[in-house]
Amino acid sequence: MKIPVIILLAVSGWIALAATALPAQSPLRVVVSVVFLLVCPGAAAVLLADALMARRGVRPYGALASVVLAVAVSLALATLVSEAFTLTGTFTMARCVITLAALTTGLALIPRLTHLGEAKS
Repeated sequence: MKIPVIILLAVSGWIALAATALPAQSPLRVVVSVVFLLVCPGAAAVLLADALMARRGVRPYGALASVVLAVAVSLALATLVSEAFTLTGTFTMARCVITLAALTTGLALIPRLTHLGEAKS
């Protein structure tokens, strides 16, 4: 059974949240959290942008640019979320991961829910 990348992307944040239950020194916790924070929120945003541009018949960037953009957007989103919680005095790692997981899930599923992933005929 092959699981679509979109579904894996949508559940990636919740897997990272589950990993926070592991001991703090656990290599698995560190790897899962870092990979999620570096790639997943930005990848979901890039896929949504790609679906919107494909609908217009435009493909402004290639695969390497998509990867670089996904990492940059992920870092920007993680920074904005953690800064917002820090400024309100409510920062915890779990809250940041929950927020980013919800954002990633929403961004990953929007093209599926609105059929943006389908190109115009």
